[in-house]
Amino acid sequence: MYRSCIAICFMLAPICNFGCSPAPRTTAPVAHVKGTIKMDGNPVSAGELHFGMDGVPPKVLEIKNGVFSGETPVGENKVEFFIWVEGPASEKYGGARSKSNIAPEKYWGANTTLTGKVTAGGPNEFIFDLSK
Repeated sequence: MYRSCIAICFMLAPICNFGCSPAPRTTAPVAHVKGTIKMDGNPVSAGELHFGMDGVPPKVLEIKNGVFSGETPVGENKVEFFIWVEGPASEKYGGARSKSNIAPEKYWGANTTLTGKVTAGGPNEFIFDLSK
């Protein structure tokens, strides 16, 4: 009887341990980046840049007076550019103001034309000179 209980415990142990392994890695190493962004020759006063890669959540960098800096994933990043403007209050969202992006469509979403190769030890300084 004692041997049967031990045998059953050994058979059930892998089943009970299922799901206790570490989660798959969804983050990538990051490095510091900085740079400037202009639209039609003028510094972008405010906005956001999203640096991201497949399988890794994007890092959002704030743009102030044409300058941005922060930590982004190491590797070849797709970069998205956003300029948010507040719209009127919406009953659909409990009276909250809606936001819309007024940046040209070629600079955000799946079809963005912007990229940035971020290296672990490099200077990682980017200059984006965009046009409408």
